[in-house]
Amino acid sequence: MRASLAALALLGVAHAEIIDANADYPEGPLWREGKLYYAEMGADRVASFSDGRKAIVWRERGCGPTSLAPWGDGLLVLCHRAPGLVALNATGAVARRWRDDTNGTPLQNPNDSSADGKGGVYITDPGVFSASARVTGAVLYLSREGSLRRVAQHLRYPNGVYVDGDTLYVSEHLHRRVLRYAIEADGSLGPKQIFADLNSLTRPVGDYPEAGPDGLERGPDGDLYVCLYGEGRVVRLGPDGRLVKSIPVATPYLTNIAFGPDGSAFVTGAFENLAPPLRGQVERVAPARLQIGPANR
Repeated sequence: MRASLAALALLGVAHAEIIDANADYPEGPLWREGKLYYAEMGADRVASFSDGRKAIVWRERGCGPTSLAPWGDGLLVLCHRAPGLVALNATGAVARRWRDDTNGTPLQNPNDSSADGKGGVYITDPGVFSASARVTGAVLYLSREGSLRRVAQHLRYPNGVYVDGDTLYVSEHLHRRVLRYAIEADGSLGPKQIFADLNSLTRPVGDYPEAGPDGLERGPDGDLYVCLYGEGRVVRLGPDGRLVKSIPVATPYLTNIAFGPDGSAFVTGAFENLAPPLRGQVERVAPARLQIGPANR
């Protein structure tokens, strides 16, 4: 961890509640039926947490799962390392797989997902994580019937995705901005809009060259909370895209966020993103730490 990131993280560590201190590059937290589910990319497994206990829900060697979403009567798992989607039924068995879209275009490295409340799921497929790479990022829509089609293309590493009613938010990581789309009745998307340009709202923290927005979710207060990967903090954005607050967390490589029933935020992240073991943790951020405070611009 770089010194500047360590200093920022220490501001919030004293009030942290660690849910899983031994998670292997955790991502994609999801609250479902009273349990917190999350993927562990570094261990090729999906875990759940409830009543103070962790359980392994599913594992597959080489998958590198990064996100989970409800689909059908079970869960949709995104495999980042072995590019594809895996649908698990209610018993946890594999019911279906996708390696390419309906046009036969192979998936690159699925990353994040968000259910639309109508049986469908939006998925980011970012491409190569490099500012110098060719722009191949896309957003796909998996219908409740299982059709997988591209609904947005030519994005520079679309990372986090979140459905908010009839609006879709996408974090375009390598442009360091959050995009907004109107969702049409058939699941397609309207024209791309820039909801927030983080370059103009806040200076990067630390010296990680590819820092940018990752997972995001609307909080119970109505604001949008965006994880900044490589900066060890969550930024809270108002309905107009303005910066409301910056919230430090322990892990510099912060991947995603989900809100629990009591208004707490559960964040996933790692301390290391290159050399195994990719040690990370799942942290609970109490509602009091999310309230209005210094923006740390």
